[in-house]
Amino acid sequence: MSSACACRRCNRLSRGPGGNDDVQRQKGFNAMSMVHHLRPWIRRHLLGRFLATRYLHTNHCLFFDMTEKFANKAAWIRAKREPVVIDDAPNPELAEHHVRIKVAYTAINPLDAKLQFFDVLPIKFPAILGLEVTGKVVETHCPQFSVGDTVLASLDALSGPQYGGFQKYTIAQMGHIAKISDNADLSKVVTSPVALFTTIYYFTKELHLDLPDLSNLSPEPTKGTVLVYSGSSATGAAAIQLAVQAGYKVVTTSSSRNADYVRSLGAHVVIERTSEDHVISALKAELPYIAVYDNFGTVDTGNVIAQAIGKGTIITLVPYNLPSKFSDVVVKFQATPERHLSASSKKFLIEDYFPLITKPGSTVFKFQPGRLLGGLDQVQAGLNEQLKGVSAKKLIVAPNQE
Repeated sequence: MSSACACRRCNRLSRGPGGNDDVQRQKGFNAMSMVHHLRPWIRRHLLGRFLATRYLHTNHCLFFDMTEKFANKAAWIRAKREPVVIDDAPNPELAEHHVRIKVAYTAINPLDAKLQFFDVLPIKFPAILGLEVTGKVVETHCPQFSVGDTVLASLDALSGPQYGGFQKYTIAQMGHIAKISDNADLSKVVTSPVALFTTIYYFTKELHLDLPDLSNLSPEPTKGTVLVYSGSSATGAAAIQLAVQAGYKVVTTSSSRNADYVRSLGAHVVIERTSEDHVISALKAELPYIAVYDNFGTVDTGNVIAQAIGKGTIITLVPYNLPSKFSDVVVKFQATPERHLSASSKKFLIEDYFPLITKPGSTVFKFQPGRLLGGLDQVQAGLNEQLKGVSAKKLIVAPNQE
């Protein structure tokens, strides 16, 4: 039995370029060449000729072949407030119920920029951010998904860099991934996974609202009035459409520039933010609200809403504390809403709603417009722009674009 490995990589390592041992040795040892030099010792002293030859060649070749197949790069943030650095990234082994995705597009969210610069949520550095992607499955430990499936995913980047979207290959967990049409416009549909996961959590768990009946997506608004504060954000746009499709009257606020956009989403009343007094007066005119959803999430917006409603609950996307004079108003926030979706809500979104709205030509859901910036080298520029304020659109990067 020959002890020589037949793979091209091992032949290169053992002989060097052109078959010259000395040339390879002059380049110094790396992880793979070390395996080859240790093989004889292990064969003699530990495993025996057969086991050592078969085990070491099979496993180290598989490991490095996978690394080469999924050569990964990412936009790393090494520490809080430090700029993005493009560097190699690992491809950890998949856990059960996870898939590896070759990322086509990643949308930049407001939370991405806030995590880089502010202490809004706990996150360990170095980190790879990016919360929503579209792409193709290249490896799967989920029976529901196959290699080659086209998917969108909401990512848990707070749990570790392997789950971030600003890299060529990312990992997503079952329950946060939806299989969509191979013909879906991936740059278009990438703008809404996080918004829909988040909004459906709040609708069902906190606001106790119904989800749409997919057999009747144009019902009369007879179930009560929902306030969606700041309707031009991604979550605001998702909330308006879901509430309208579920049979609620929707009141929203918007800048004058984006007013026509939020009207196009189906909002029944659009209050333009021309002045604080005007907004408070107009909000009071639409009382009572059965649900209040603050998509802007600042103390200032909370103050305006609290003055208008007097008492009740505000669901916010960013935590804040109201002044003590608003003691009858409760503010609620969930840091990772997508982790807490019920099984029925996940089924509705992943098996029914996402496949429906991402079909080419579908008009069921208006995705927030996106603007493609470029590859990973444009992540920092996108985060900077997002921090200054982006409304009625999403900034997008294509991690595999060179």
